[in-house]
Amino acid sequence: METQKKRLQYVDALKGIGILWIVFYHLTAAGSFKTYVLNPLMELFLVLFFFFSGYFYRPNKAPIGKNIGKRAVSLLIPFVVYALLFWGIGTIYLVATGQAPFMEALGCLRNFFVGAIWNRDIQGWFHWEYYSLGKRYFYLADFWFLLAMFFASVIFFLIIDKILKKAPIALGACVVLFALTGVCVGLKFTLPYNLHVVPYWAAFMILGALVGNRKLIELPSLPRGPKYAIGGTMLVASIVIALLKAPALNQFRGSFGSDNEVVSMLLCIVAAVPFLGGIGMLFQQLEQDGVRFNEAAWVGTHSLTYYLFHMFYAWLISIIFGFSVLKMEWWVALLTAIGSITLCTGQIFLMDLIVRIMAKKKAKKVPVAAKIDAEERRKEEGMDRE
Repeated sequence: METQKKRLQYVDALKGIGILWIVFYHLTAAGSFKTYVLNPLMELFLVLFFFFSGYFYRPNKAPIGKNIGKRAVSLLIPFVVYALLFWGIGTIYLVATGQAPFMEALGCLRNFFVGAIWNRDIQGWFHWEYYSLGKRYFYLADFWFLLAMFFASVIFFLIIDKILKKAPIALGACVVLFALTGVCVGLKFTLPYNLHVVPYWAAFMILGALVGNRKLIELPSLPRGPKYAIGGTMLVASIVIALLKAPALNQFRGSFGSDNEVVSMLLCIVAAVPFLGGIGMLFQQLEQDGVRFNEAAWVGTHSLTYYLFHMFYAWLISIIFGFSVLKMEWWVALLTAIGSITLCTGQIFLMDLIVRIMAKKKAKKVPVAAKIDAEERRKEEGMDRE
């Protein structure tokens, strides 16, 4: 994947806004505002991450396996490491307080990683209660994002170089992937980690690559006035479509008990396409006009940390204070969300501080080592003269 300097601004700013929206969605109590506003717009922001994952792709001579390997390192290693870390911390607390025996917690971890292989009933395996000790490990469920992005990336890398230069074929591939998603969500069982919508995400990665390679968001020949008008119109249209969609229709099969997942998926596509083009066009032009998105972009560069940690912090708060994150009052939910964001930010600053301290220590050692080497060389030269 090729990166460009502007990702540090308008693209990462969009990612930052997207991840903050998702944090507030996860940590907001159920109610009309969440049902009618947060949920439909969260679906748009989720699409944004996959779209821009493909947006910066440029055809290269690297083997397909190498591209997939890089994506595996960036997604699967965090998936395993953070799942083990959070499970370990949670297990220590639950076992120490007598809320769960260790063997039950160990079974939770086993089911989390390989339950789809060990258990015949995949639908039953994915139920939170089955592997989460009665939702005490509920935050693990949101690790689905990493696996979904990895498998979507596999589909993307396998076909993108063959279709990227032929727009009609690429668009046809997206249609096929959307149709495949419709077939998957119509199955009688639900795949774990929302893997049934992986073709859906892969299609948006392909759309991102098409837009990025043709600079359709930048539109360099278009004046700033019309660009703002077009971008704003597209963004408003997408938001209106998303908010008018029936709350029961959700792009994740079974998440809200809907039997109309295919209709939901089509409505999400209709809303997401103008959303991605409109918001990207607006932010790109704002950056060209000198607007800086430093804080939002900083959050965007650490979006994976926010994603992995926010539910874990909320879970800690819920078990310490004895209330369910999903059933708290709105003001408690707001404080929990703000506290989660604050803790994530503090953790990032702490890691950056440790890195800087280690770098300074390493920089100090280098001149000392060089000085010792120079003295040893001088001694050796003196001995040679003698």
